[in-house]
Amino acid sequence: MKLRMLSFPAALCLSIITMANPSMAQVQELKPEPPLVRQMLQEGWTKVAEGVLQRTEEGGPAETFTYGEEGMRWTARRLEARLGFLQSEYNAHPSEDLARVIESLKTELIELDQNLRNGTAQAEVPSPDELTNCTIQYGANASAYYRTGSDAPGAIASANANFSATCGQIGNTYAYAYARATSGTVTTIKSQEDPKYSGTALSSAASVSVPGGTDCYSEAYARAWSPMLNINYEVVPPSNYGCPIPNPPLSAWIDGPSEVYLDDYTPCQYVTWTVYPSGGTPGYSYNWYINSAYQGSGSSLTKYYCQANQRLDVQATVSDSIGQSTNAFFSTWLYYTRSCTSYCGCSPYPYPYRQYDQPICMEP
Repeated sequence: MKLRMLSFPAALCLSIITMANPSMAQVQELKPEPPLVRQMLQEGWTKVAEGVLQRTEEGGPAETFTYGEEGMRWTARRLEARLGFLQSEYNAHPSEDLARVIESLKTELIELDQNLRNGTAQAEVPSPDELTNCTIQYGANASAYYRTGSDAPGAIASANANFSATCGQIGNTYAYAYARATSGTVTTIKSQEDPKYSGTALSSAASVSVPGGTDCYSEAYARAWSPMLNINYEVVPPSNYGCPIPNPPLSAWIDGPSEVYLDDYTPCQYVTWTVYPSGGTPGYSYNWYINSAYQGSGSSLTKYYCQANQRLDVQATVSDSIGQSTNAFFSTWLYYTRSCTSYCGCSPYPYPYRQYDQPICMEP
């Protein structure tokens, strides 16, 4: 979970400064960036607009942090777009969950609009003396991906958000999480928003998982913010479109000799078994056992036997790159026979006889 802490009064400079007075606007433009913003820029964030920082990890989620009046206006536009999206989601998949979030989002937009129109936000923010030892903690994460391994196919989406402040009753704070997963004609949505007065820790979580075919889709979104403190942090991961066709189940079979014959002329032989996997996810590993005793690894096993009469129960355990495993079994018989000397005759015939047949030998 992403987590950032602000300590006041240093973070107070992120509060809204009304732009009603042109001279104040000019002063605002000349002011350096707030300390937190300077720190975030050093951490790899990019300023994409006044009051808006963004950062995107390669293949990871897009993070957005907004602050001040311009950031507040930018956030309002994003919330309007989000409201339209959620309304369309509700029309297609009505739920009390979504209805509650939509109404809450409308309230947030009204509050933002009033603050921007009246310029009252600055007056409502406590003075630095009142913010002594004030701390804000917030974080969010979200992911959208397809199911793998034995759970495939299908789609998964999850989101988490948290927000807390020790600044007293200075207005509402929010933690919001949204997750949606679709496979074929089945859509599952989980949306949760937890609005409370600041000073109370908030936590929202939404997670959905949909099994099904390869035509799956998933997305997620998480946000932690305080309109009164004029800070907003949101995380949007890349949406997942389509799921890979799952590989067939992992299986394997062993090839080797079922019988091996040894005699006085060839008393010893090498015996080799080879295992052949199929299905699963390539990147296989192998372990061999004979009569339950571990023998080694690799796709083939070779052993050396001399003058032996016994049954060999061979087992190969195969694992693929995602941890699936299967066993293959094979049996090999070793037969050792010896020839008669020129000084005795043996029965039964023909020669040679198997050692354990207990032949009858007669003097010439």
